[in-house]
Amino acid sequence: MKKKAIIIVLSLSLCLFAFLIRDWFLSFFVAGITGENILFSDSSSLTHHIFPMLIFIFSFGIIPFLYLIVKNYCKIYSAKRQLLSLLIIIISGVLFLLMRVLYMKFKVAQINDILRRAEFTSEADIPRIHFQDMNLEYYLLAGLVVGALLSMIILKKSSNIKNKI
Repeated sequence: MKKKAIIIVLSLSLCLFAFLIRDWFLSFFVAGITGENILFSDSSSLTHHIFPMLIFIFSFGIIPFLYLIVKNYCKIYSAKRQLLSLLIIIISGVLFLLMRVLYMKFKVAQINDILRRAEFTSEADIPRIHFQDMNLEYYLLAGLVVGALLSMIILKKSSNIKNKI
């Protein structure tokens, strides 16, 4: 019961942390993709940003529960394997997020190149990608879930191999 309480408190603190860093997160990745520094002063006040904000907060809050699911499913007891499962989950989430950022950066460069060749006269005429269409939160969440599944597969197979020997 004490471990479950620790997981819940950790999850809630990660949710609070995610709520506090969301504006920085958006500013950082939008600047990385578009090359423009955009400051989000309070993205939570925008009504059409509520669902992506909740997905972002949920993505951080679900990490302890994904870890707990992997730990219970694979029956992990050693600290090294527990750390490995947690690292696989987090690294997978970050990789999915970075793959989306690189893809969006490539798409923005393609759009800019095509429009420049179309002889637009000024930079102001070139349309830009909106940060709402980037869906970074969804890719982060998908990466964390895939990381949990990958961790289950890797650790379950390695425990099966050890049991056979």
